[in-house]
Amino acid sequence: MFEWKDVYSVKISEIDSQHKQLFKIGENLATAIKISDTETDHYDEIVRLINELKSYTVYHFQHEESIMRKIGYANYENHKAEHDAFIEKISELQKQDIYINQKNAMMNILTFILDWISKHILKSDMAYTNQFKENGIF
Repeated sequence: MFEWKDVYSVKISEIDSQHKQLFKIGENLATAIKISDTETDHYDEIVRLINELKSYTVYHFQHEESIMRKIGYANYENHKAEHDAFIEKISELQKQDIYINQKNAMMNILTFILDWISKHILKSDMAYTNQFKENGIF
């Protein structure tokens, strides 16, 4: 489900490595969903994965945004707004009653991550590739 393919590559090795880590977190969540059942408590694992997702994306977004500011990326404000919306959504997911409906909470997070990959990485992130490379970011 979260298999890295070349189509996801922005052709900037450090950012690709960070995106691969986000895929790994998503795959860990998908695995947790597969092995979960209604009688097993996965609350701690779900909370850990959400926290890991949030902290890693904050790190990743700060890195991307610092490059964007450094090179004067034309679409910086819109891109940053997408990042901010992602963090806000993860914060909302952290506030939901995960303990009562664990599988539903994991599915919500998984759906959100898959949607993010298709909308943000494949579109918004791909849009900066040429400008980054023109400014010597590899």
